[in-house]
Formats: sequence, C-alpha cells, structure tokens
Amino acid sequence: MTSTLRAARIGCALALLGAAAPLAAQQPDSVRRDTAIVLAPIEVVGTILAPTGPKIGSGIPARTTIISRAQIEAIEPRLLSDFLTTQAGISSYDDLGASYKLSLSSRGFYASPVVGLPQGISVFLDGVRQNEPDAAQVNFDLLPMEHVTRIELLSGTSSLLGRNSLGGAVNLVTNSGGGATRGEVELSGGNYKTFGGNASVAGSAGQGRWSYYAGGGYNREDGWRQLTEADQYNGFFNLGRLTETWGIRFQGYGAKARAETAGSLPLSVFRTKPDSNLSSGDYEDLNNLQLAVSGYRRTARGQFSASVYGRRHRAERFNVNQEDDPDNLGKSRNLVIGGSADYRWDQSVGGATLGLRVGTEGSVARTEVELFADSSKFSGPLVQTTFVKSPTWDVGTYALASLTTGRVTFSAGARYDYVRIPFENQLDATRDTTSSYSRLSPKAGVSVDAGSGLTLYGSVGAAYRAPAVIELACADEAEPCPLPFALGDDPPIKPVRAVTYEVGGSLIAGNALLSASAYRTDVRDDIGLFASDSSPSGSTIEGYFDNLDKTRRLGVEASATLFVRGGHTLYANYAFTKATFQSEAEIFSIREDFGGENEVEVGDEMPLVPSHQVKFGGSVNLSRGFFAGADGRYIGSQYLRGDEANEEPKLDGYFVADARLGWRGQGWEIVAVGNNIFQNKYATFGTFNVNQGGGDVLERFLTPGYRRVVRLVVRRSFGGGED
Repeated sequence: MTSTLRAARIGCALALLGAAAPLAAQQPDSVRRDTAIVLAPIEVVGTILAPTGPKIGSGIPARTTIISRAQIEAIEPRLLSDFLTTQAGISSYDDLGASYKLSLSSRGFYASPVVGLPQGISVFLDGVRQNEPDAAQVNFDLLPMEHVTRIELLSGTSSLLGRNSLGGAVNLVTNSGGGATRGEVELSGGNYKTFGGNASVAGSAGQGRWSYYAGGGYNREDGWRQLTEADQYNGFFNLGRLTETWGIRFQGYGAKARAETAGSLPLSVFRTKPDSNLSSGDYEDLNNLQLAVSGYRRTARGQFSASVYGRRHRAERFNVNQEDDPDNLGKSRNLVIGGSADYRWDQSVGGATLGLRVGTEGSVARTEVELFADSSKFSGPLVQTTFVKSPTWDVGTYALASLTTGRVTFSAGARYDYVRIPFENQLDATRDTTSSYSRLSPKAGVSVDAGSGLTLYGSVGAAYRAPAVIELACADEAEPCPLPFALGDDPPIKPVRAVTYEVGGSLIAGNALLSASAYRTDVRDDIGLFASDSSPSGSTIEGYFDNLDKTRRLGVEASATLFVRGGHTLYANYAFTKATFQSEAEIFSIREDFGGENEVEVGDEMPLVPSHQVKFGGSVNLSRGFFAGADGRYIGSQYLRGDEANEEPKLDGYFVADARLGWRGQGWEIVAVGNNIFQNKYATFGTFNVNQGGGDVLERFLTPGYRRVVRLVVRRSFGGGED
C-alpha cells in the first residue's frame, strides 16, 4: 500500500476484524377482476409482519413496505443493497471499494459488511436472522436475491424483532414453489467482464400435496477499478407442504463469495485516476450454509408456529500494509443453532376484536476468531496474535396485544432479551471474562382506518442492541487494541438503547398510493470505534470501542406511486434525515495532528448520513411486448468520517440515473440494463488521511462511485405459468 492514512486504516481494521471476532403498502390491484384467479389461502412462514388487526400494517404502527417479485425484477438488481437504495430514506456508500460490499444507511443506522461499524438494522431470510454473531455485520453478497419472491421492509424501531432492530428490519421471503412444474434459466453479461448464470425449477409433487423450489447461480465481475475481481456462487431449495390448517417447510441454502477490495483514494488520485487501487492484494473470502425447518398448525382459536435452524459462516480477510510492515490475516468461524415458537389467536370482546400473540426465540453461537501478522513478503514468519472463542447465547420472549373496535386498532407489546457473551482467550486463559445484558423493550401505538382509503397511525417503541463480540473484546481505552493485530478481554461496554416516536399514514386514491411518516429516535449509549491519542506505528493504529452518551435521529419520509392503465407505473419519494450528537464527545481524527479539532458539540451532525434524498422512476409497457424503465436518485451532501465536529466541507451531493429496455413474449425475456447511464463522477464515501505517497500531506480520501455498467439479461421460462 503506497499511501495509508490513519483514519482510513480504521476502515481496513474494521474489515479485517470481521475475520476477527465470531405495507405501506399494498399496491392497488392492477389485474382485471374478471381475469383474476382466486387461489386457496396459503399461510406464509417466516414473515416479520404481525398478522393481528384488520389489515396488513395494523398491529405494527410503523412505516412498512411490501415489495413484490415483479418490482424487484423491474430494477434487475444483483444484490439486495442495489435494490433497497430505490426506497425512501435508504442510501448506500462504499468504503471498501467493491461493488459487492456496499453499506446501507437508513434513518441514520447501518447494515453493512464492514466489521466494526455499529449495526442498527436487522436482516432476515424467511425470519432467520442474517446478522453475523461476531460483529452483527450483514454480507449482502451471500443473500439469495435470485430466489426471493418478496421483500418486507420495516422502517423505524422494530421492538419485537430483537437485537440490531434500532432503525428497522428487512426480511427476504423466498420462493416456495407449488403449482404446475416450471423452470427458468437466466444468463447475463456486460462490460468489466460482468457475467451471471442462474437456473431454477419449481412445482408440486405427491399429487399436489408437496411444493418445491430449487435453484442455483453464479455471478462474477472484474470491477471497473484495478484488481477488484469478485465472484459468487449459491444454491437453494425449499420443500414444503402448506395447507389451510397446517404446514411444514424444509429449507437449505449455501453461498460462497470472494471480493478483492480497493478502498478509498487521496483526493489528488481520485481526480486524476479514480480507477486506481492503492491496496491491491486485499481480499475477503466468505462462505455460508443454512438449514432450517419451519411449520405451523391452526387450532380452533388461533395458530401455533415454530422453527429451528442452523447456520455456519466462515470468513477469511487479508489486508496488505506498507512495505516495512507485516500484512494482516484474519479468520473467523461462526456456528449458530437457534429456533423460535409463536402462538397467536383472535377472539371477540363485546363489539371489538382482541388479538393476542406470544412467542420466544433463542440461539447459541460458537464464534472463533484468529488474527495473524504475516511477514512472508520479506521472508518472515506468520505469527498468531489472537485466538478467541466466544460461546454466546441469547434468548428473547415477547407479547403483543391489539384491540380493534370499529375503525381503530390499539396495540401494545413488549420484548425481554437476555444475552450472555463469554470471552475465552485461547492464548492466555487468565484473561477470560463474561459479559451479560438484559433489557425489556415496550411498544404501543394506534392505527385508524379514516375511510376513503386513508389510514393513519402513531406509535412509540423501544429497541435494544447488546455489544457485539469484537466490540467487547476491544473496549478498554487504557489498553487499546493494536488493530488489526489483537483483541483482549476488556471491561464491558453498555448496550445501545433507542426510543422511537413516529406518526404517519397512507392514502389510496384511485390508482395512486401515497404514504408519509415523521419520526424521532433518541439513542443512549451508541457504540463507536475510537482511536487512541498514541501515534500510529507503521500501518497499524491503536483503537477501542466505547459508548456515546446521547445521539438522535429525526426525519420525514414521503412516497407516491401511480398505477396507470396499461400496466404502467410511476413512483417518487423524498426523505429528510438529521442524525446528530446530543452530548459532547472527543472523537479521534487524523486532522488533529495537522492543527484541526474534532471536539463534538451538541447538535453536530453524524457523518455519512445525507440530509436529503430524492428518488423517482417508473416502468412503461410499449407495444409488441416491449417495455422500458428508468430510475433516478439524488443523494444530498454529507459530512466525511473524521469530521464529526462538522468543521470541513461536506462530501458533495450527487445524482445517478439508471435505465432499462426490454422485450418479453412466448417464455422469453430480454432486457438491456444500464447503471449510471450519464457516467456521472461522484464520491460515495469520504474520510481524511495522510497521503504518504504524495509528500505526507493531509488529504480527503474518497471512494469513487461506479462508472457506467451495461448488462444484457436473457431469461427463458419453461412450463406451467408464473409463480
């Protein structure tokens, strides 16, 4: 690495530490009534939306969005992160320099593959949590987008969904098959040697009693920046029998992904040669295996559902340092076994309907982390600096009640969590320790069907996040960790607590769907990564995780969707987000060594959270089977990491446009997709560091946005109709 800056080194350290520690809205019906096919009711297993109340959304007084498979395919995303950036209030940034490794921001909270970044959004696959136990990170390149039939998005505090649900939750609902036997084959390719191949088959067996779905795929790219090749493999199956009274489903999923990363660039290099890679040799190699069994049984008064699952996750990350410093190798292994049970029922109380729901979930995780200093580039040894085991376990139980009287639904509930995180130092048993956390998180709200298609709601709810294994292992300012070389047994840090107040509503007016919400989230004991005041040695820093006393997120989100006769769709949304520090703090910044300050005051904005986002687009059906679509998004300015005190100019806002043109007919679909079609040059991430290859001057380090990418997607469907 020819230039490395201490703040940027934090990002590299965060990445390596991953190896280191374990409705709104329902759309108006666009199908003619006389052509609609009525299907037998099928219970969905693994949803995160509560069924209590007269309609979807009641019993969850928060902004919720259900995204269909047709909407997903209209955008032609490769990863979940690609698609979610079209939704109100969700933006992405890239501090690793790899298209498979984007971080998502929603309401000032994050879901990211970067280990060490505080994670405040939960991600589920058919109700099974995908946040890894070592650092709660989310590896979007391991999620099976090819096999997803619906996305459920909750924006705001998701009190009943447990840890990490501070700013919302995402659930991927997969294809369960059923119906006539059918299959699909898809091939895609584009510039920068982008290629993908996927195939699936679905149908029924056993005289229609069992449904099945199986699929797999391979995707790769060279990347537009130098030495940023990435590839991904996946295989998936669902086998189930779902009836009106009972059901069971077996699921298996495996994925493997490898990505070479490029990181951010000094401003001088960003302007002249943005495709550069100053950290060639960095890579992240992941694989994941998940098996699950879920089922339900309806009784005379309610319904019981349960699930058990096992997840195995492996990661290896390599970070290349300066010529005189050892490189860093990190390995992590996570094994999680968990399950849940849930019972819900409804009953009449006078002229009202009372819905009750109780449940519990728990998991046991075995996390192992190994870190090595690799001196092989100058014929030195591979020295192990860390070997940690953490047999973590957690249990949560919850209850929810809703009372519907007339057009009003009152709801209230609470969840209790207990988490135990042992720290077993395999290199020095005298430094073993254990941290335990418990918390009761209540929630209450009201939703009103005001008539004429208007629904209003208001709610208040608490959420909670226990520190992750690696945060606890590096939390002592007196003994900062020489990241990314070692972790130690440190004093426990406090759990994060959040309370969200939200009001909103939706309106169906003819063929238009409108929704809006306003919220405020008060957070206590946020967790961040701080660097010590000691000078860096070579390519390493000394850092630690600690609590921030108070922070706040507040904002407004609004969206509109118009369904036009002929199957055309238009949409637009806007989000205002203000994430601020609400207590003073001294956060390390490399700028301090060059006469700057970074003393945070009350009201200072948190970095990498754009204040304004505007998105719009649509799809139109042309004649003779042709169709077209376009999407545009403006992401407003935001402060750089390392400027928490808001003393430097912001990262510029930027606009990106995507477009697609296709044809479908007789089982074929051919689509040309263009991303960043205007070839706009912009930065998605920024920090500060010393450009050691350019005179040891302090510079802004930026990650360039992606150049124009054009892909051709060809699908061929076989057999008996659509899913």
